[in-house]
Amino acid sequence: MLALSLDYRWIVFIHIVGVLGFVMFHGVSVMVALRLRKERDRTRIAELMQFSGSSVVGMYASLLVLLIGGVWAGFKLDWWKYAWIWVALGILVFMIGEMRAVARPYYQRVKEAVEVRPSGVPRRSDEELDQMLRSPLPMVNAAAGFATLLFITWLMIYKPW
Repeated sequence: MLALSLDYRWIVFIHIVGVLGFVMFHGVSVMVALRLRKERDRTRIAELMQFSGSSVVGMYASLLVLLIGGVWAGFKLDWWKYAWIWVALGILVFMIGEMRAVARPYYQRVKEAVEVRPSGVPRRSDEELDQMLRSPLPMVNAAAGFATLLFITWLMIYKPW
């Protein structure tokens, strides 16, 4: 068994703290995404969207801590010569890009749809809003995010290549 130095354990601890923070803060957005599928009250939808948005800073800060710990561990044990760490990092970067390119615009459209024009008329009809909220996109993104975290965890534990 590999004898791990005390400083390496701290690096792993920092990485895990980042992971836990990321899952905690991003979990707020995932739960809001699932709740929005059933909500039709425009005020409540706007409140849920605002609540989800309030977790974004914590999510990105935790993501930064997670990355610092992971990259630092990669250098500490010279893992950069192995494919598994590059695959894990690549998948993480891909999912961040996917969420920004697909999920973020979707929620921007929902946010706009619940807004009311100065005349008092909603920007989108109830039918359009309902169709938006019934989109499978939030479920697909949640499943893809979970699968990504699961696969990256598998890579970190088993280090297959």
